[in-house]
Amino acid sequence: MIPFLQFTLPVATELPFVEGSRLSVLMCPEHNEIPSFESFDILPPAYWEQSEGHWYASLEKPRTMHRVAGAPILQPAELVLADTPADKHYYIAVGGTPDWVQDAETFTCACGSAMEFVCQVSDGFEFPKLPSAPEQPDSPSARSYVLFLGNEVYVFACAQQCDPRAVWITVQN
Repeated sequence: MIPFLQFTLPVATELPFVEGSRLSVLMCPEHNEIPSFESFDILPPAYWEQSEGHWYASLEKPRTMHRVAGAPILQPAELVLADTPADKHYYIAVGGTPDWVQDAETFTCACGSAMEFVCQVSDGFEFPKLPSAPEQPDSPSARSYVLFLGNEVYVFACAQQCDPRAVWITVQN
């Protein structure tokens, strides 16, 4: 798996997580599929273990976090915060409220805590690849990779951070 998103949550976003927590979202570079979960009012125990195995997500507290290394596939990029994106249709938003493409969704962690919005990757967002990296299956470009088939990606995490893997990803298009 390779890291698509990996950053320390910016303090300026005022997210309700332990300061200095680090989000990681990784996906297999060859299995470009959406996460297919059942719909739950309350997520089941250890719901993070019910994925298809082609992706991984965590929100680690500072004292336990580690940098996830992956094969050199994607070009590293710095997370830059802005009040409004340069392109309103092509962005990664951190904090605030989700900009739902379809109906709004809410989630409750198995521990009973609310799942709080962490970030959103806009529909069609392309992650530039290194020139030597292979093309991604089902990517719209030979020069980039997309996360979960390029759908609108929403990342939520347990407000209590009951487990580093207590992260829920949903997609819409």
